[in-house]
Amino acid sequence: MRCAACTGGTCRLTIFCKRRAFPVFSDSEATLPELYGRPSNSWGRLPSFINEAARLRAFKPPFRFTDFFSPEDTLLCVIASEAALARARLPGASMQAKAPLRIIELTSGSGLIGIHLLRIERHSELVGIDVDESAVETARENAAVLGVARRAMFIRGDMKSRHAMNTVSREKPDLLVCNPPYIPEPPGTNLAVEAGAGPSGTAHIMRTLELAHASKPRALALSWCSLSDPEEVVLAAERAGYRLNSLFITVIADGEYSGKVEEYLRGLDGAFMNSQPETLRVVAPDGSASFGFLLMAGEFSRSSGGPRRENSDAAKHVRTICARFARRGIASLESIEAPFAVRTWLLDRWDEVRLRAFLHGRDGEPANEDPPTQ
Repeated sequence: MRCAACTGGTCRLTIFCKRRAFPVFSDSEATLPELYGRPSNSWGRLPSFINEAARLRAFKPPFRFTDFFSPEDTLLCVIASEAALARARLPGASMQAKAPLRIIELTSGSGLIGIHLLRIERHSELVGIDVDESAVETARENAAVLGVARRAMFIRGDMKSRHAMNTVSREKPDLLVCNPPYIPEPPGTNLAVEAGAGPSGTAHIMRTLELAHASKPRALALSWCSLSDPEEVVLAAERAGYRLNSLFITVIADGEYSGKVEEYLRGLDGAFMNSQPETLRVVAPDGSASFGFLLMAGEFSRSSGGPRRENSDAAKHVRTICARFARRGIASLESIEAPFAVRTWLLDRWDEVRLRAFLHGRDGEPANEDPPTQ
């Protein structure tokens, strides 16, 4: 669909316009911002996560998403996965002499993260594992569309099965990636969107770390959130023999999920959220949220000293980041001190819509550009 206003000169509106990537309004159109514009000025003290969306420029139609695709946590895990690539290389390997990597993506869904890494790593290979057969078929089609089908294998498998353990051990990955469902499920329920994340939201991550402990990849890229026992995720990684090197955080408004989880979340010791008016005004200026929380993704590498059993500074700092956010709100993210690298962003409701519009592509715009190589 073309912008009706875009007949010449400056484009005045639209998500769909060929001239502009996102909605833009003319100052002369006094009523348009009221109808379609950002409900309030953007909070400029954190960078917008929409600035990172260019990483996903190849994943527009005809690329297909699965039913439960979430662009926010996928993009965050993409960033962590890029950081993990360097950790996955043997020490001293030069850029010119780099050997192909073996990459495994668990809960692979549409295959986006693994395919993105293959587009950077021109000779590396990917195995994607997902319990949903329709997701596996979608990922295979996407790999063909983006020209990496010969280096990508997607298979159906339950992460909890012995088959998954055997597959991961046999493949001997250099890099293991997991961007799973992470919203805690109330006990005794089986909710579609939360999809097996368990009472604390960490079931998939804990199984990933068991598989990592057995297969010993050099690097991990994992995503979770402040609602799903964030300190325990880092502690479990250390018990598996991995240290946190980089943490990536974006604050967002609560999602719709199944509509049955919020009351349960508020009773969990390991769930950190903030409902202060300032935070809600920032993350959801349209008034649609009851709380904000933190999406998190980490880049981990194998610890030289092996698994650790005692509480670590890294895990304590992750809990402190989340606890301060729960007490003080979004302002607590402006300055963070930690023994690992930290990057923070904001994704408000308006930019959530912009991110989805970006991924739907625009008429006439090439979708499959080559990414920079490492």
